[in-house]
Amino acid sequence: MSDDIMMQRARQLDRLVAKDEIRDCLYRINRGMDRIDRGLMLSGFHDDAQICWAAPDYVPLATFIDIAMRVQAGNRRVQHLLGNILIELDGDSAGVESYEIGRHLTPMPGGEQDLIIAARYIDRFSRRDGVWRIERRLKLVDWIRVMTGADEKFDRVPHKGIRDRSDPSYALFDLMGGDVA
Repeated sequence: MSDDIMMQRARQLDRLVAKDEIRDCLYRINRGMDRIDRGLMLSGFHDDAQICWAAPDYVPLATFIDIAMRVQAGNRRVQHLLGNILIELDGDSAGVESYEIGRHLTPMPGGEQDLIIAARYIDRFSRRDGVWRIERRLKLVDWIRVMTGADEKFDRVPHKGIRDRSDPSYALFDLMGGDVA
């Protein structure tokens, strides 16, 4: 194999690995939201990240995390699903758009309701010291629905997700020796 082909393959491999690391970062953040796990959420952002989420202006990472943890703790039976992840790489920078549907059983006047939010994240990633993380995030809401929060069948399910580190998924990752953060 020629040196040119080897260099081309090395660049292709770097792009594939970069995209996989970026997707993994996005998944960790959403898992952190669902499990109310501050460390997992922080693992997706550079320390100096700026986030515009549920407010008109960008805020520092620490402010965003504090607000997100408080908001998420007030909801039950939450799940954030990611899809349609588009990644445009440019060296050690990347522009990323990802779609999300979040379901939140939320306290509202008259009782708990399902708050379903369809949104997109517009993220600027950078690779610093070999690690891809978000440096700037904008959340765009595409639509919101509020529906009845009745969950009678859920109450009879024997194995339920838990919104903290006692969730069985943590035992799995610990058993596998994996570090999900």
